[in-house]
Amino acid sequence: MKVPLEWLKEFVTIRLAAKALAERLTMAGLEVVAIEESEIGPVFDLEITPNRPDWLSIIGVAREVAAITGGRRMISRRPATPRHGSGPASDQRQVKRRPNVRSAPAKPVIQIEDQQGCSRYIGRLIAEVKVGPSPDWMRRRLVACGLRPISNVVDMTNYVLLEYGQPLHAFDFDQLAQGMIIVRRARHNEPITTLDGVTRQLRVEMLVIADGQRPVAVAGILGGVGSEVTPKTTRVLLESARFDPIAIRRTGRQLGLASDSSYRFERGVDPAGVEAASARAASLMRQLAGGEEVAVCDLGDRPKARPMIKVEAERVSTWLGMRIDGATIRTTLARLGCRVASSDSSKALAVTPPSYRQDLAADVDVYEEVARLIGYDRMPSRLPIRPVVPTPGVSQDGGAQLQAIRRLCASVGLQEAITWSLVSESDLRHFGYQPGQATRLVNPLSQDHAVLRPSLVMGLTQAVRRNLTQGADGVRLFELGRVVEQGREQLRLGIAVCGVWTRDWRGREPGDAFRLKGVIAALVEQLCHRSVTLAPHAAPWADVGVGLQVAGQDIGVAGRVSPPTTKALDIEQELWCAELSVEQLVALRPSAGRIVMPGLLPAVKRDLSVMVDEATPYESIQAVVQEVGHPLAARIALIDRYNGTPIPVGQVSVTFSIEYRDPSRTLTAAQVDAVHQRIGQALRERCGASVRDR
Repeated sequence: MKVPLEWLKEFVTIRLAAKALAERLTMAGLEVVAIEESEIGPVFDLEITPNRPDWLSIIGVAREVAAITGGRRMISRRPATPRHGSGPASDQRQVKRRPNVRSAPAKPVIQIEDQQGCSRYIGRLIAEVKVGPSPDWMRRRLVACGLRPISNVVDMTNYVLLEYGQPLHAFDFDQLAQGMIIVRRARHNEPITTLDGVTRQLRVEMLVIADGQRPVAVAGILGGVGSEVTPKTTRVLLESARFDPIAIRRTGRQLGLASDSSYRFERGVDPAGVEAASARAASLMRQLAGGEEVAVCDLGDRPKARPMIKVEAERVSTWLGMRIDGATIRTTLARLGCRVASSDSSKALAVTPPSYRQDLAADVDVYEEVARLIGYDRMPSRLPIRPVVPTPGVSQDGGAQLQAIRRLCASVGLQEAITWSLVSESDLRHFGYQPGQATRLVNPLSQDHAVLRPSLVMGLTQAVRRNLTQGADGVRLFELGRVVEQGREQLRLGIAVCGVWTRDWRGREPGDAFRLKGVIAALVEQLCHRSVTLAPHAAPWADVGVGLQVAGQDIGVAGRVSPPTTKALDIEQELWCAELSVEQLVALRPSAGRIVMPGLLPAVKRDLSVMVDEATPYESIQAVVQEVGHPLAARIALIDRYNGTPIPVGQVSVTFSIEYRDPSRTLTAAQVDAVHQRIGQALRERCGASVRDR
């Protein structure tokens, strides 16, 4: 949003230079992206956060400047109190007209059929309007704010929109069938040609403004052709309303329409600003177009008092980490326009936010405002106090479990990534998923983020590609994130390994299938104190894939991302990925940690080389060694695998290093040889192995 400094000065005294004021606003959360020069002087280009619609107006920014700098608020170019009181909830009144105002027709008929979509509607009929150019001062301000001047009536509505943040719309009253305005939902496939010249088919859930025959505007977004103000217009129906933000947002997305009005309605307008802006616009209409107010119709709910928020000074100090007394809190909140009174306790304050601060709903919102105005730079920097000894039961906490997984992943050489939870349908096809296998958003922001991801591999692959294109020769990533598969949300651990794993003076070691398996085995061993086994399994994204099991339970899948997918993403190296169920890992994790005392007596190491069928799983050989060698075989490691000459085709030679240990005595060579020979014999009988001499 663009805000001229000259316009701000009509509402607040400003003694700071433009650059200094911009710094103060930015430090308080109202970011000034740039300061532009215009015909009327400096113009602030502001970045408005979605939770502060009150900043989408000159008056709103002026309030913020006054609160931050202590400047005095002023009233300038504002209308006096409207001539007509608020009246009952549904009130249609005819104003006594001057003799020179033509007498026919009488007054507009306004109906609100959808109270949920439109909580209030004010229509003012202004006659004897002379449409022409706007005065220079208004044209210059509109241009400085990025708007194109059109005519005095249209420019006036845009001017009040910028000034108050309340969108308005001007209808040519003589073009409204039967002089009616009906706020209703659209009929099925009802057409409307909007002011951009496009004819659109409306849906039944869309809110429209209609006359006695047809829609004349898409409510809160854009007017229609045929009812707009033209040079021939003499009577104007001025609309000021409050529409449901969700309805406006949904309609804008479905129709592909956006405007300055919808931008404000989507975020929520000030309930009290509906009437104030309408009165201001009527005042300007008299000044700029010579019109006279003939009738006013005011329907719907009047602004309700905001609920009180109880604020305790002690809690403010605790939350912000600095001592703040009650008087400072009271003064700070008063600068924001809040009403502050003492509550039932001398240490508590009853805070009533103004109508334009809909974001202030709880005590923590008030704490944040106090910190913002005092200044984040004045708050002390302290490390949080945490107990050195873990509190009993923390290990069972979900957050602690996830932190344990993160630490383990980092300890085995992986780096954490955070990727998008939304993907495109083209991503689904690249990774082997069919459109029906994933959940698509009904109203996506873009086609690139239209589907809830069914797998973490999609995002990790994109992260790998970005790292490789930036010059990395090896990528090792993990991600803890949620996926949606078959309509069920699941928390998973994704791992991606590509390119070089390590590089030193001895050469390079690739991040291949064996490295990925080692990482998974280490994680499962540390988390569950059990070994992982492999089973045949197919994953949509893998051309070579296996299932991962612990104690007979499936915990995930691993495999190589199919070459067509990596080629499409310009990844030349092999990419190996795994995806594990965090729920299963946590369920298999023992309640108490396992402590293994280091051996006090020396171990005896022996190697065992056997030749087995190439299809024999490593786990089956390992299981035999552990069973037969128990309890002396303390550690088993695969150190070599060979399938070249002179090994027969279809056979493979594997070598194990076995560490024998007895905690109560030193083993003799004869004792170790006896166990070693029993292991070899068991492998011959159970696995069809033949023992080889190295």
